[in-house]
Amino acid sequence: MRHQILLLLAMLTLGLAISQRRDQVPCRTVNKEALCRGLGLLKVPSMLSLDIQALYLSGNQLQSILASPLGFYTALRHLDFSDNEISFLQPGVFQALPYLEHLNLARNRLAMGMALDSGGLGRLPLVVSLDLSGNSLHGSLVERLLGEAPRLRTLSLAENSLTRLARHTFRGVPAVEQLDLHSNVLMDIEDGAFEALPHLTHLNLSRNSLTCISDFSLQHLQVLDLSCNSIEAFQTAPEPQAPFQLAWLDLRENKLLHFPDLAAFPRLVYLNVSNNLIQLPEGLPQGSEDLHAPSEGWSASPLSNPSRNASTHPLSQLRNLDLSYNEIEQVPASFLQHLTSLRVLNLSRNCLRSFEARRGGSLPCLVLLDLSHNVLETLELGTKVLGSLKTLLLQDNALGKLPAYTFASLASLQRLNLQGNQVSPCGGRAEPGPPGCVDFSGISTLHVLNMAGNSMETLRAGSFLHTPLTELDLSANPGLDVAAGALAGLEASLEVLELQGNGLLVLRVDLPCFRHLKRLNLAENRLSQLPAWTRAVSLEVLDLRNNSFSLLPGNAMGGLETSLRRLYLQGNPLSCCGNGWLAAQLHQGRVDVDATQDLICRFGSQEEVSLSLVRPEDCEKGGLKNVNLILILSFALVAAIVLATLATCCFLRRQKLSQQYKA
Repeated sequence: MRHQILLLLAMLTLGLAISQRRDQVPCRTVNKEALCRGLGLLKVPSMLSLDIQALYLSGNQLQSILASPLGFYTALRHLDFSDNEISFLQPGVFQALPYLEHLNLARNRLAMGMALDSGGLGRLPLVVSLDLSGNSLHGSLVERLLGEAPRLRTLSLAENSLTRLARHTFRGVPAVEQLDLHSNVLMDIEDGAFEALPHLTHLNLSRNSLTCISDFSLQHLQVLDLSCNSIEAFQTAPEPQAPFQLAWLDLRENKLLHFPDLAAFPRLVYLNVSNNLIQLPEGLPQGSEDLHAPSEGWSASPLSNPSRNASTHPLSQLRNLDLSYNEIEQVPASFLQHLTSLRVLNLSRNCLRSFEARRGGSLPCLVLLDLSHNVLETLELGTKVLGSLKTLLLQDNALGKLPAYTFASLASLQRLNLQGNQVSPCGGRAEPGPPGCVDFSGISTLHVLNMAGNSMETLRAGSFLHTPLTELDLSANPGLDVAAGALAGLEASLEVLELQGNGLLVLRVDLPCFRHLKRLNLAENRLSQLPAWTRAVSLEVLDLRNNSFSLLPGNAMGGLETSLRRLYLQGNPLSCCGNGWLAAQLHQGRVDVDATQDLICRFGSQEEVSLSLVRPEDCEKGGLKNVNLILILSFALVAAIVLATLATCCFLRRQKLSQQYKA
């Protein structure tokens, strides 16, 4: 009996020790912050320091929040319960934390349990940020959950199931400045729903089911995200009580048919209306000078005023305008006239057939213009337009014959992408090109030029003289004839050269003279020889895939040993022997050769093996075999000649004897 009692006491002691050890979870405390993320906890730890100011319990398995032991930590200012399974809040649990400022309850189950029946969150007198996203909240649940939070400035109700906002939804949080409602199912916003938020500056309503914005009247709002809805019209209140402060408006991925009415937003800096159904009208009514004068195709109010100057125009402060992925067929000159502050204009992926900016002073601040992926056939640029333009994207259009000096007039142009067109460069003065060619020489600011896939037949000498290109892409022009001196003038500047997929048999470019060249792409041609790099250069990446190289002799590649870092060689009929330089790179690791294990070479015309498995003695054996074979063949040939001579002599002698016998 005594032994049984002792055993029972031991078991109880062990159980108590295990229970205490479970309670002493491995939370780390750093600078009065308790870090208890992802520890599989079922309840709030009770063995933490009582003076902690931040408690992070995200990613655990908590199902309820009780006043004990949470109420012990009265100094808490930051409390994170995100990514748990919380469905019950003990009444008054947060009122025991008098200094609480930041509360995160995102991605729990507040709508599924007793959290709402318990009185919600209660009064939160000092809380400034509250995250209730991802809790499946719907209908009046938000109103029941939200208590009074007079100092709350940031509120997230994103990723819930809200379908409607009522006038009194936010009556307990009058100080909110940032409100996130994205990824709900909002279809209706009752008039005056945001009147309880006079300080609201940032509003996110993206990814909902809104179809129309009418009588917009949030004068103090600065940032509005309405993307990914089904909005067909955006209209402001007819007589706003005060000037609007809106500076950032996102309307992408909606169903807008017309350019929105922006007359009431003189401070607008960013506007995104991409992925809509917008079509700009062909022009303004006769005699009208204002972009927002009433005209078919404009969704705007009449604002024509002859006395208005550019600085007071509704779009005069706009810096970023995204009109990509719409159905725009042309851009009227009047549309661009007042965009005097615009820096970025994106018109890609529309139906544009032409683009013109000929009026002096047009788009004076524009830095980036994207006209890619249209069906552009004509491009007309005046001599004193786009003075600040640095990047011009024209890839994947139908541009062919252009005025020779189309791009020479762009005083600040640095990057030009013409990939996928039909543009042909002119040559130097000694070799002028055909009609319709474009002059790329003498553009002193141009550094990056992409002319891949332009069906070019000839690259004439002096095509880029006095143009300090650092990157040049001439790939995907099958049959391209690169004339000697075609790249003359680029020796001191060029760093990247792309000549992939041109079917080149001979490369008439003195590559060792390009001392700053770092990347060279010669893949998918028919080259079998390279110029000799006899002195050190800067080349770091060399792509020779899918050519006809069998040997890379050391006397030609020696100058690359100090700089070359990456070499691509797949798809070449490499010889296993005679590639001593390449073998040295593989075995010594000086150069990273792509897919070394799969790089195939041949012993003469015989078997194919992995180059990484070839040893020097293999080549010596192969050499001896070849010598023996030559000796055998030589002996056989001599023997055949001797036998043929003897046979001829015998035949002649027999014939002579036969004649003598007959006589």
